[in-house]
Amino acid sequence: MKKLLLLPLVLLSFGVSANERVILASFERESADADDIVSSAETTLNGFGVRFYNFGNRELYFGAGFTQSSGDFELCVLQECDTGDTSATLFSGEVGRNLGSWTPFVGANFTSAEVEILGFTESDESWGLNAGLWLDLDTVKLRGAITDLDDSDSRAVFGGFLYQMDNSFALGAEFGVLLDSEVDGFRFSLQFGRKF
Repeated sequence: MKKLLLLPLVLLSFGVSANERVILASFERESADADDIVSSAETTLNGFGVRFYNFGNRELYFGAGFTQSSGDFELCVLQECDTGDTSATLFSGEVGRNLGSWTPFVGANFTSAEVEILGFTESDESWGLNAGLWLDLDTVKLRGAITDLDDSDSRAVFGGFLYQMDNSFALGAEFGVLLDSEVDGFRFSLQFGRKF
């Protein structure tokens, strides 16, 4: 089921007459903290990912990504704390229209997360809608996006860049924060790859 999310978008990309494609490997780090009067929870995840962007000259834009991460989960209730393991898998896809320097896009993501603590395992799967914009500044592309538009608890805003070197290599980074006022969440991605 998870692989079916990306299949139509991958097939679509081969039909696009694009002048630039970029594939990147990424290092991912994500953390989230939630506190109330009685309890607190803290999550830290590290992982890797793959991203693919297909830019065209006034043509259809296509992007896809996959991220796998794992880490620690700590739950404290009345000053008594327990630790466990957590993992998450993210699939994403987006399509847009290249309008010269601007490329607006919309997309979707699928997240599968699992937390194991005190001998119990809890799993969660969710879908989200995304929207954003690329700004092309010749060798540098700036990116802004809002994810999980349909879920106020998971909604996040992201900003980043993609720098294309003269030797066909590309370097990118992305920073994101959760917009939920009850949870402090931060995500960082460092990417390296090449254009072809």
